[in-house]
Amino acid sequence: MAHPLSAEIKALLDRANFAHLATPMPDGSPQSVPVWVGREGDRILVCTGEGSLKASNTRRDPRV
Repeated sequence: MAHPLSAEIKALLDRANFAHLATPMPDGSPQSVPVWVGREGDRILVCTGEGSLKASNTRRDPRV
């Protein structure tokens, strides 16, 4: 279930930001990388390439 972003979070995401995204590897170990983040309305966007490890990990297991 999606939750609306607060004005504070929107203001933070509207600036240039790095975040750390951790995704589970197939063996369950975490893979953590810095990523650029932004927003589109109340959705948080993570900038990554379609063929990246974090993208394939997220497609396989959406827990982050």
